[in-house]
Amino acid sequence: MIITSIIADNFRKYAHLQLDNLPERGLIALVGGNESGKSSIGDAIQFGLFGRTDQVKPEEAAKLIHWGVSQASVALRLQHRGHEYRLVRSVDSDGNVATTLFSTEEEITLADTPETVERQLEALFGYYYTAFSKAFYWGHSKDSDSDNLRAMAGLKEHATISGQLEREQQERLDTLKELEARRRHTAQSIDTLHIDEEQLPRLNRIVSDVEDRQQHLALLGQRLGKASVAYPNNLEKFHGVDAHSRKIGRWTLITLSVFLLALLVGLFLMLMPDWGNQLLSDISVATLDGLSKTTIRLASIAALIGAVLLMYGWYVEVRRLRPLQTQAKNLTRALEESYQACTQPVSRQLATDSTDYLLEKHLDLPEASTTHPDMIAVPEWTKAASQYKAKALYVHSATDTLNVGLSNRNEEMTEYLEVLKADIHAIQQQLDHQAHLQVLVAQQENALEQERRQQVVTTTAVDLLKRDASHSIGRFNQLVKTRCPELLQRFTQEHYKSLEISPDFNLKLLSEEKGDFLDFNEISTGTQRQVALAMRIALANALADATKTDKQMLFLDEPFAFFDPERTNNTLHSLAETSKGVISQIWLTAQTKPEGIKLVQVINCQQRSNTLKV
Repeated sequence: MIITSIIADNFRKYAHLQLDNLPERGLIALVGGNESGKSSIGDAIQFGLFGRTDQVKPEEAAKLIHWGVSQASVALRLQHRGHEYRLVRSVDSDGNVATTLFSTEEEITLADTPETVERQLEALFGYYYTAFSKAFYWGHSKDSDSDNLRAMAGLKEHATISGQLEREQQERLDTLKELEARRRHTAQSIDTLHIDEEQLPRLNRIVSDVEDRQQHLALLGQRLGKASVAYPNNLEKFHGVDAHSRKIGRWTLITLSVFLLALLVGLFLMLMPDWGNQLLSDISVATLDGLSKTTIRLASIAALIGAVLLMYGWYVEVRRLRPLQTQAKNLTRALEESYQACTQPVSRQLATDSTDYLLEKHLDLPEASTTHPDMIAVPEWTKAASQYKAKALYVHSATDTLNVGLSNRNEEMTEYLEVLKADIHAIQQQLDHQAHLQVLVAQQENALEQERRQQVVTTTAVDLLKRDASHSIGRFNQLVKTRCPELLQRFTQEHYKSLEISPDFNLKLLSEEKGDFLDFNEISTGTQRQVALAMRIALANALADATKTDKQMLFLDEPFAFFDPERTNNTLHSLAETSKGVISQIWLTAQTKPEGIKLVQVINCQQRSNTLKV
């Protein structure tokens, strides 16, 4: 593919650029000082073909528009394999790109969108931008010539990625060591905690035991208070009801006695009238008979009254006296339980495990909860109160004394609970810390596993990359051996015969004078650029042959930088010789017109002019 015409409007420096009837073979020189627009012509070629340049990506194409306008366009006439094409590409200030590819022979549009044009050009040429920039375009680059050679060989990315992967691999190994050290440290921290996992349930059981006892003491105090408050009123009621019950009992006994006596007399007179006549000789039979009936009636009335008195006495006993006796029993029970709670040792009131723990903590376990002198009389008052024989004053004194003892015992339980809960809190904190450390260990182990997997992936990637690089190095070195010797010797005046890339991506040159290989960085900068230029032309010829191109353009932007006059002259003659082959159209940019060599066309670029027409 060669270029026969370039027309650009509002592109980079140029408001208008027009280069017509460009020669198909030979050296075309773009001459001018800095900022004269030489590189802009190379950029126009790149943009027209591919919609991008070395410095500007496709999505940033709006940067190529000439200052002060809203749209730029480039039109190229191309010749390829005996056919002529016209390629037009434009971009507006919003970055919108329009592209059209025409066949001038058939006068038809082959493609009219950036995507379809890209596919069509790749189908026509056999390559696209990446291959073009490596083989057919030498632009200004910050990379060294050795990097450029690796890029031409397709190894720059290999070297960059390989170096990056190896650094990542080393960093990952360091990370693995650090993670493993952290995991061991965390595991050791867990081991040093020495937590008895059975201790917390044990303490919770003891707390439950103490709290139950404390609750029992509180309920006991409430029962005692309620019963003691009711005692004076109950005492008065009891004595009244008891006296009434006794009175009913006496009257019941009298009526029953009358009943029995009258019944016996009546039966005697009725059943043994002869004896009755003897005892009561002065009474007639009729009178005796009436007397017996009267006594029987009296017995019946007495029986009825006795039954009523018995029922009433039962009612008084059950409904009035027994509830008072039950309340007395409740009071007595409350007094007795309170007395035991106040006088029995704590060790007898709590479970054995609870007592053992309190003793382990060296806590005070007093025998009695109070030393009040009235405590001695409480059992006697309790016994008397059970029969309502104790004075209300004594019951109140006993209640007050026992309440003091219960309160003291409750405070003891509270003290025990505080110690227990403090221990539970400390153990819980340790367990929480242990759980946190266990989660941390799990996270660290997960991180370690992920790092190990990534290490395997990276190792595999490095291995695959080395294999691919080895194939690329082999292909490149084969290309060098078949195509480069003649070009390399021509461009270096036969000082160097061959170039190779070693498996570690280092460039070496075979010195004819020394009979040995030299590192690329050991030769001068000018020679490095000569070698790079020879290699690019070799690569360009190889790509042209691979794509069956009969004529191919080559753009070299400032190829003679760092060259002395002799080296420049030799290189120009080598390029002129090269243009006789497939690489027929060679563009050169230079500060001044090269002398001593035939140029098919010289295009002078003016620094102060934004138009150029040739």
